[in-house]
Amino acid sequence: MKWMILPFLFASALLLAACGSKKEEVDQGELAARAARLYYEQLLKGKYEAFLEGENRPGKLPDGYRKQLLINLQQFMEQQKSQHKGIDSISLTSSVFSEKDSTASAFLLFHFGDRMTEQVVVPMIKKKGVWRMR
Repeated sequence: MKWMILPFLFASALLLAACGSKKEEVDQGELAARAARLYYEQLLKGKYEAFLEGENRPGKLPDGYRKQLLINLQQFMEQQKSQHKGIDSISLTSSVFSEKDSTASAFLLFHFGDRMTEQVVVPMIKKKGVWRMR
């Protein structure tokens, strides 16, 4: 259960640091991108529940649907292993923040085991001070 809270604690720590006495402007787009990367790093570690917790979902998922989502995530990771020798790491490339509706687009770069790279856009939304994947 503790590993599911890790991304939320990290995001909270970033937000607390941002609320310090300094009057520096906080780059919400970068915070969103870092949260997205953390969620995907959980996926790389096989912590599919933690990845699901990073999604913006209203209420609790029905057990059958949750199980299917977890199976889909596992199959996705297996597919990446067979097609690209897995995903070795994830890096941030950029982000775009919309203050109007507290959303962001996080641009992540997947580094595969076969030396290929792929840029992925992760839509993010800020709810109750926490960045979540849309």
